[in-house]
Amino acid sequence: MTYKKILNSIESKGFNKILWNRAGKAMHKYNMIESNDRIAIGISGGKDSMVLFNTLVRLKLIVDFEFEIFPIYISYTDNIENISNIKNYINSLGYDLIIKTTNIRNIVFTEKNESNPCALCSRLRRGSLYTLMNDLNLNKLALGHHLDDIIETYFMNMFYQGNIKQMLPKYISEEYGFHIIRPLSYVTENTIIKYTNKVDIPILISDCSYNNSKESKRKKMKDIINLLEKDNKDIRSCIKKALDI
Repeated sequence: MTYKKILNSIESKGFNKILWNRAGKAMHKYNMIESNDRIAIGISGGKDSMVLFNTLVRLKLIVDFEFEIFPIYISYTDNIENISNIKNYINSLGYDLIIKTTNIRNIVFTEKNESNPCALCSRLRRGSLYTLMNDLNLNKLALGHHLDDIIETYFMNMFYQGNIKQMLPKYISEEYGFHIIRPLSYVTENTIIKYTNKVDIPILISDCSYNNSKESKRKKMKDIINLLEKDNKDIRSCIKKALDI
């Protein structure tokens, strides 16, 4: 595609001023992206990571400095047939999806036989991603977490872990030294859904058998926030302000 065709493909009927403005504010405030950065984009195939990819592709087209982006998919099995639509979409915008297959599913469910495997799976996938980033000489990792993720995680930590740890918009990985950035930190999940409903983005549905159980506590947090929203339509903005992000 040409420059204009790619930009039109990303924006088209789905141009969402709120999405671009809020992502831009977060990236500017935390100086997330700088000249000559080599940025890995963690692609899961879900709506959040695909919108993140579009956001950074658009940013690269309109800014006056150079940086590189590398969409990366870490598979927990050696079966990657289900991501062909994701791969083709990313390719249509001028990028190659970097795919790393692993045996994480076997480790988690057979060797370790974890009763609650989600945390272990996440750590193993992140470790594989960091190793690949090191091999490719990348310096930053962009993740698709949005404002609702940040708020829900804060409450989950408070109610279930007894701490008030936050999911930060930007931080440095202590073990590997990579900068972790979350450009969608100011974007609500509803804004992301509205965008994906208007733009033809392929979305991969997770086939993990633990996906629903993993989301149960998070679902409770969503329900609480949605209930509070009935009394205060700006509840997310108020919590964001309280978190000082």
